[in-house]
Amino acid sequence: MSTKTTQKQKRARLSATTQLVEANQETEVKVETSLNTPAPEKPTPGPDTNYMDENGEFMWDQYEATCVTKLRKPNPHIKAPKGVKVYSRESYAQELFDIMEGHSLTSNTIYSLQLGASYTGKVYAVDSEWASIDVGYRELVYVDLSRETVEVRELLKQGVEVDVQLIADTSMNVKKYMIGSVTEGLKTKVIKEIVASIDDGNTAYSGVVAKMIPGGGYMVQVQGIDCFMPGSLAGVNKLHDFESIINTEMYVVPVSYSEEKGTVVVSHRAYLRALIPNTLKEIQEDITSERTGHVTGSAKYGVFVEFEGCLTGMIHVNDLDTETSKAHRDRSLEPGTEIKFYVKEVINERKITLVQGSPAEKKVDPWEGISSRYTKKTEVVGIVKSTKDYGLFVEIEEGVVGLLHISEFPDNIDIKDISKGADITVQVIRVEEDTRKVFLKL
Repeated sequence: MSTKTTQKQKRARLSATTQLVEANQETEVKVETSLNTPAPEKPTPGPDTNYMDENGEFMWDQYEATCVTKLRKPNPHIKAPKGVKVYSRESYAQELFDIMEGHSLTSNTIYSLQLGASYTGKVYAVDSEWASIDVGYRELVYVDLSRETVEVRELLKQGVEVDVQLIADTSMNVKKYMIGSVTEGLKTKVIKEIVASIDDGNTAYSGVVAKMIPGGGYMVQVQGIDCFMPGSLAGVNKLHDFESIINTEMYVVPVSYSEEKGTVVVSHRAYLRALIPNTLKEIQEDITSERTGHVTGSAKYGVFVEFEGCLTGMIHVNDLDTETSKAHRDRSLEPGTEIKFYVKEVINERKITLVQGSPAEKKVDPWEGISSRYTKKTEVVGIVKSTKDYGLFVEIEEGVVGLLHISEFPDNIDIKDISKGADITVQVIRVEEDTRKVFLKL
């Protein structure tokens, strides 16, 4: 073999070796570059995260489990169809599963629950001890049936919508459950509704007077809520028997709420007063019927009577029957005494005149229209009914007695010279029809 041929072979081998080295170096550079290039960051899950790639496919590689499934237990807190098991324990596991199932991130999903807050949800399942409520959170809220009222236990059926209040989170019990109370949730909802109705004052609730608070009023249960009713708001008038309404059902109107005490104040009087316009209309349409009421009090000039549940009228002493008149004079007419009467006149809701006896026996009230009969400076001859140190009481017509004060006497007349039963000419200076008073002068 010639020297020239040998050199050509060496150059050929050297060339091949150089190419191989360069190729290896290029490969090493690529590998090194690949190893030094950071891996794509795993997206941080959250309500605004897009779990889909640019082609709209779920990014399985990014969220693939890294351990053997056989060694894992399904996550009991994930809501999934029967037979479907989710093993992920990540906080976003429920969110991801919902997306896989076709749910939207804009759905009514709740991402956190607040202790003491109330949530609306549907009963997911019920057994002999527990009920689970789906409130839209990644975990169900569990309700201990032994702590719920009988009414609530009967309400808890699968699919029924209820309000539940969170009373313990996963850090507060061994089973790591969210614990709630439907009873407390309902109470919170009712209180919110009651408080919201205070401003308009047009909503009445049915309640039961549970007990009397000595010197303070009553406790009234309204839809399971204990409300306070002052004694002064228990009726249109002061009750003659404070214990008579215990355990009775009545309508009450919420009037105020104390956030500090968490107490709603209610009024039965406000409800009764709302009934007055319609009740008056009914009475005026049937004013001749005999009615029954109860005495609430008496004064020198008459007896006050409560009737139709919300109205109060007065029977003048001249319109009392013989028996009632005697009891009035003897001061033996007790509050609460049942009494029969007729409506004589409805002047307004606060002034209703009544009369006893049949309509044919109704007496004419001398005070009715007295202002028009005795105008200022009208002179009339009256009879002295009694004498006092401060003046004379003079009857100017039957049933109407006026006062002639000593200050109205001229200097030349001595009050002591005028005796009871004497005729005297007087002049009317003022008439107060509402209070039934007439003021006179000589």
